[in-house]
Amino acid sequence: MLACTKEGTISLNNTNDQLGAEIADSITVQAATYQLDPLPANGQGVMLVGKMSDEVTGDLTVSSYFRIGNAEISSVSLPSDARLDSVSFALPYQGYYYGDTTAMQSLTLHRVTEDIELITESNAWEEDERPVFASGSTLFTNSSFNYDAAPLGSVSFYPKPTSKDTVFIKLADSFGQDLWEKIQNKTSQVTSSEEFLQYMKGFVLRPTNEASVLTAFPVDSILLNVYYSYTNTTDGKKVQENIQMKVTDNTYQFNEVQVDRSRSIISQLAADTEGELPASETNQQVVLQGLTGLVTKIQFPYLYEFVNRNDVIINKAELIVETPANSQVLYAAPTALNIMLANAYGVPTSLLTASYETTTQTAYLINDLSGGVGNGRYTFNLTEYVSNYRGADEDKKSALYLTIPTSDLLVKADRLLIGSADGRPMIKLRILYTKY
Repeated sequence: MLACTKEGTISLNNTNDQLGAEIADSITVQAATYQLDPLPANGQGVMLVGKMSDEVTGDLTVSSYFRIGNAEISSVSLPSDARLDSVSFALPYQGYYYGDTTAMQSLTLHRVTEDIELITESNAWEEDERPVFASGSTLFTNSSFNYDAAPLGSVSFYPKPTSKDTVFIKLADSFGQDLWEKIQNKTSQVTSSEEFLQYMKGFVLRPTNEASVLTAFPVDSILLNVYYSYTNTTDGKKVQENIQMKVTDNTYQFNEVQVDRSRSIISQLAADTEGELPASETNQQVVLQGLTGLVTKIQFPYLYEFVNRNDVIINKAELIVETPANSQVLYAAPTALNIMLANAYGVPTSLLTASYETTTQTAYLINDLSGGVGNGRYTFNLTEYVSNYRGADEDKKSALYLTIPTSDLLVKADRLLIGSADGRPMIKLRILYTKY
């Protein structure tokens, strides 16, 4: 069940505290790659689009649905000689990307032909099955709506996600002219909010090539620009202006996620239903990934017996998670991780807090300093969590879910491969305890 170091005075870390204590550093850890139910995806404020092909987690395709408001149309006053020049979408970079930005990325924009409707809160989750990161009516990562197969526009570009550049997608002349005529005539289809949503139900931005990169755009900065020109009556010069239409309700924006794991190390794990794949089935490797609902499930089958021994007092407990040496640069390890606490039904109902505090505990990646050939590691303080096993009702079905920070879980596809050593995942529970 465990192994102990007993000689001399010892401590966790390199502190000056000398304790007559012992360390248990081989308490059994059971690990598995766990698939959560589809994640709530709407209203996150980030449009994420692209593809990534990864031998660890599989092929990932992300498309983004959104709606445009008509508030700017009702306030515009057009000169009688105004003429349409063009209509285009402007997509400024949000800053986040994941994958290879050296390859060209291609996207197409399509017109949604079906009403984008939220799933009501009462229908989204059954009783006691709402995860800690969910709230209100929603759309999920596996939601989708019908759209016109013929694209309104397309664009190919080399992503520069950390720049202040903007990606522009010119829309079809037929679409632009139809919208322009309605704006000129002030028809109710563009002046009435209700009728406008029937006329323009929404859009979906989809990736079309195999470039292994996901690129993010901020929803509140996306613009549908209607460019027009007219002659200035004062000096006879041509004047160019535009109507800027925005996403006025990001509740209806969401990122659709499609996963194919057939060529990955977790090919036996279904992507569309809740389930788990033990580390023994993946050569003692386990993974986690944002957006797709992949977490690493951790359990300690013998911890209850150890903590409830009559001759043991827990001083400190740490969970140490290591990355493999020479981790892939293309899909870099997350800078930080959180832990979700799951109930007996496998539902993550809360977040692990700092021991004996109320703030969420975050473990940051500490990379090896010896030329990058060693393992990176994350360390969590589990002192309170382990101590709570003492005198508690044993519940072997409860578990910890290792995940990227929940603030990123719904908008980032960062993934982590937790390697193996000596025939087990590189996850260790180390307990400093006093024996009397």
